[in-house]
Amino acid sequence: MIEDKKYPIELEVITPLCVGAGNDNDWVKGIDFVQKDGKVYVIDMQKAAAHGVPIDQLTNLFLKNDEAGISLLLGNQIEQLSKYVFDAPARTDNNIKTFLRTQLYDKPLVAGSSIKGSVRSALFNYLRTNEEKNEEVFGTMRDGTDFMRFIHIGDIEMPSTILVNSKIFNLRKNNGSWYGGWKHRGTFYGDSHTDNNYHPEGFNTLYECVAPGNKGLGNISLAVNAFSLLEKYGQGKSPYANKKHTLLNEPVKRLFQVINDVTKGYLQKEYAFFMKYDAERSDEVTSCIESLLSMIPSDGSCCLLKMSAGVGFHSITGDWQYDDYDETGFRTDYPHAGKKKYKSRKIAEYEHRLQLMGFVRLRALSEDEAKERVVTLQHSHQILINNILQPISQREAERKLKLAEEQERKRKAEEEKKKQEAFVSTLEQSRMDYSAGTWSEAIAHAEEALRLFPDNNEAIELIAKIKKAQEVENFRQQEVIAAEHKFSQPLADVLRGKSSSAGNLIGTLAKWLKMNGRTLGETEYAALLSEAQNLPAKEQKNLKGKCKNLLNEEQIQRLLRDLSLG
Repeated sequence: MIEDKKYPIELEVITPLCVGAGNDNDWVKGIDFVQKDGKVYVIDMQKAAAHGVPIDQLTNLFLKNDEAGISLLLGNQIEQLSKYVFDAPARTDNNIKTFLRTQLYDKPLVAGSSIKGSVRSALFNYLRTNEEKNEEVFGTMRDGTDFMRFIHIGDIEMPSTILVNSKIFNLRKNNGSWYGGWKHRGTFYGDSHTDNNYHPEGFNTLYECVAPGNKGLGNISLAVNAFSLLEKYGQGKSPYANKKHTLLNEPVKRLFQVINDVTKGYLQKEYAFFMKYDAERSDEVTSCIESLLSMIPSDGSCCLLKMSAGVGFHSITGDWQYDDYDETGFRTDYPHAGKKKYKSRKIAEYEHRLQLMGFVRLRALSEDEAKERVVTLQHSHQILINNILQPISQREAERKLKLAEEQERKRKAEEEKKKQEAFVSTLEQSRMDYSAGTWSEAIAHAEEALRLFPDNNEAIELIAKIKKAQEVENFRQQEVIAAEHKFSQPLADVLRGKSSSAGNLIGTLAKWLKMNGRTLGETEYAALLSEAQNLPAKEQKNLKGKCKNLLNEEQIQRLLRDLSLG
């Protein structure tokens, strides 16, 4: 008996991949998710209830699609109360397209049926020779000849997902000619337009995707024996039986080569389309296509396959209808008559580069590679199972611990806030004291602020400034005290040694009279005359002018006569 062939395979994501969970499972903004501070939070109602969030209030906000209200209600607990948290590549008002997940482990799942659908499209292109319909190529389920029954592809679990933004590349007509462009939302709700400029938001859709570089483990089985029995004993003969027989009997590399041939033809035509209908940043798309073409091997050692969300008309139908994507005919249905068919492309932006969605690479694994992958996968599953089976009491204890930690964090944050407010207030009071010249109070308040934040440069610098000002003030006060002491002595002692110039002598006399509030009596006049007689002759002549505002005319004339100058 001929044995069936089973191949362990690796699926590697090459461009952002979304295997959709269906429109019913889309995340709706303000109901399932909120966007805040560059993040997307998918809210978990069970977690919210367990953490004491008022569910009636939260439900009411969900019913209103009140994204801001939900965000405000959950506050800084929003991440803790979310089922998933993603970096937001762009804002959107549309639903987020979700990825299919396993029920037990809640892991992203590339369904075998999704892979098989893409393989079927490639095989349809390969098998057919004329304008046959689907059943005329594959056979039918009614008589058991459907060829895809003999190719089994298992589900493949993937490690994680991210959110990826996408835009629609479209064609626009201007003056009878067609040009490439990007679709944008119009001024009014539901309105849209296409132009040359690329904007990430407005008529954009976020997809939950497995990021490029991620890998998963699966298998492909070729039911060679069952197909042989069908050919020998079946009620009907499978169309193109020889081609199908060859595919099943040869190593899986033959199937990979068929897929590569179809993918290569598709990419070449897609490249020509974007080269002809270019728009802003469409060169990034052509660069992506060039990179994809370079990944297609000539020996069938692996295959490049386009699948799932964003797959497009040409790829999903096996890409046999048109030799190029320019001459695809025109639509005749009202109101779209005159538009080119199959003109739209869904383009993803990942790591700041635009690229086609949904390309994966399938590679057959050696027995040792497969065993190693299985052990790794089983280990990750065991961790998830342990978490699921974790005793409820332990989970409750962990919940209470997290709640206590959150409360302690809030308490510390409130203390820090009050401390900061006290610091600002005390430092401001210190500045006010400084302006008023009350140095002791100013230093006391600044030092109080410094005790709150010992390394604060602002407080340290203010204390140094206050102390410097205090030193200057103390120095000035000492000068005043010294002057008061000096000018409290008899005028003869004060004037002694001031006969170097008339200005010096009269200036000292003026200070003595002002400070003591005295008048010039005979004793003081004698002291002035005694010192004036020691002045140089030239300086004695200057006395009249210097004394003008200090002595009366009679005193001046007397002084001049006594000095033999009058």
